[in-house]
Amino acid sequence: MNFEIHGPYDLPKVNGLIDKAAKSKKAFWDAVEKSSPGVPDACGCYVYVVKARRGTLPWYVGITTKRNFRAEALGAHQLNHYNPAITRKVGVTPQLFFLVKRTPQGRFAKPSSNPQRDVEFLEKFMFGVALNRNGSLSNSKNTKFLKSMIVPGVLNTPRRKPTDPEKALKNVFGL
Repeated sequence: MNFEIHGPYDLPKVNGLIDKAAKSKKAFWDAVEKSSPGVPDACGCYVYVVKARRGTLPWYVGITTKRNFRAEALGAHQLNHYNPAITRKVGVTPQLFFLVKRTPQGRFAKPSSNPQRDVEFLEKFMFGVALNRNGSLSNSKNTKFLKSMIVPGVLNTPRRKPTDPEKALKNVFGL
């Protein structure tokens, strides 16, 4: 169960939103293919991020197992979740990362109608990591427990001075 990270790739904008025009999407996927051959036709997880002067935040975590990244990642549903994060904000760059599944033979995994539990698990794991960094993560699917669960120092840490055990556990995990 190996995954390879590709990106970040800057997404094209028009009037403060992701450019939905077919020509822009084609240019984006052509650029991804040129820099990372095979990625657009593979499957795995993807992460929309908002890059700003203050730092970079995850905004949406997605999964694709039955369709490839090209068919899934720039869909209307995904853009409807992501566009509010960048609407008319100056100095913000929308970006996309791909966490591409590798086969045991080292090739990029292709979409399949068979369950891909490793990709599904990675998506849930990435939800937790992303929520820890951005409590305003746009996803709602499969995040109910993650959004409401509090593990001080690890997940949804309350704004207060941490206790010594909380600091110790946080240190154990390198957070």
